[in-house]
Amino acid sequence: MKHVLRALGLLALMMVLCVGCDMSMTELALSRSAVQTEELSSRAAKQNGPTQFTAVVNLYQDYTSVVTEHKGDSDHYKTVEETLYSFPYESFGGVIESDWDLLDGKFVIMNNVTNYNLDQETAAISGSNHSVIQIVDEQMQVVATLQANGTIDGSLLGAEIAMNWVLKDAPGKKIHANGKVGGIFTWAVFDYETMGLSYILPNGTFTLTGSYK
Repeated sequence: MKHVLRALGLLALMMVLCVGCDMSMTELALSRSAVQTEELSSRAAKQNGPTQFTAVVNLYQDYTSVVTEHKGDSDHYKTVEETLYSFPYESFGGVIESDWDLLDGKFVIMNNVTNYNLDQETAAISGSNHSVIQIVDEQMQVVATLQANGTIDGSLLGAEIAMNWVLKDAPGKKIHANGKVGGIFTWAVFDYETMGLSYILPNGTFTLTGSYK
């Protein structure tokens, strides 16, 4: 009888151990499955998330397009019309260089409204800048339109333009994009012979950074 009871006890113990082993294996399998699912979800999120990009372009001012209002007897001015281009002109302009194929190799037409103060003695300039930036291809077809708003600060010898931008339209495409645009724009250089400013074709190199999805 004792042998029977001992055998039954051993059998019961083995059954408990087997059940525990099965449960551990099941829990391990579920844990691995959860980790794999999380990794796949993370990869999918990265693949479907916004793509970061950078674009660089040189722009120059079409001075014949500039219409400026002088606000009273002060240093306050407002350009109600001003156009910048990146189409090649002498040593200025050029195509956009970017890791985003929508922009790479394209040109820029940038229309500005600038509300600023200009000190005629020191050439210091500061104010706000509002831009509509059109990206066009070689056939002058608009591939994207950006809206940008920000500030301008410095002098005619070099003023920093810093703006936030958002993609307003990309004909035929559904794209969400935004970011920042910045650069140094220059209207003059210092002439050491005359000890004064010598005006040049206003130009600057701008960097566009942001993301699209």
